[in-house]
Amino acid sequence: MNTKLENLYREEFKKLSPVLKDYNLKSKRKKKATNPFLLSVDENQINSNNRIMIFGQETNSWCKECEHKSQFSGNISKSLEVYKKFYLKGGFKKYRGAFWNEFKRIKKEVQKKKNNSTFIWNNVNKIGRIGKGNITEINKIQFEHFQVIKKEIDIIKPNIIVFLTGPNYNNFIRKNIGEFTETKIIDNLNKISMDLNYTDIKMFKTFHPQALYRKKINKIVIGKLIEEIVKSCK
Repeated sequence: MNTKLENLYREEFKKLSPVLKDYNLKSKRKKKATNPFLLSVDENQINSNNRIMIFGQETNSWCKECEHKSQFSGNISKSLEVYKKFYLKGGFKKYRGAFWNEFKRIKKEVQKKKNNSTFIWNNVNKIGRIGKGNITEINKIQFEHFQVIKKEIDIIKPNIIVFLTGPNYNNFIRKNIGEFTETKIIDNLNKISMDLNYTDIKMFKTFHPQALYRKKINKIVIGKLIEEIVKSCK
């Protein structure tokens, strides 16, 4: 899987690198594109019965280790190393923000009931900016020149996908993965259907945990999400 993922990124970077480098040359510091968000998997994920891919929104200033203080460098190997260190080797466990608090809660509770379950962290926005959030110009480049999420799904073959993204990121889902419809499970938690080759994948969508915290409904919504994930496991 890792070889296939790396080969995918190297092929896609042939198209992406010239465009992003040209964009960054013409942009001010706070509008420059950061390094794309690239995935790795470990042996447990490869052999698990249940591969659960959880999507967040985007990373902020991803891969400072890639040179130029997070500005796009084209360094695929270093970007993969950073993902391995932060996620696969547990660096994220030190983080206490809303997203990681709920990610860890989901992972812990599901694995209690379904111990042959592994989790893959992904983002619906694969190219962020220097700083927080996203901007139209970089989004356009991503939509036109870096379509990798469907191919990542084809390689990793998750059987459950969860979007912790909220409605403001629906456009990223549509542009980077595909059109979808939502069916309400409870308030603020929906089942997703996509008109793609993903009929065997169970998909769920709720707000980003920060929004759930503000609404004071994170315990109810994430609790129900965990229940739905466990029901969908093999």
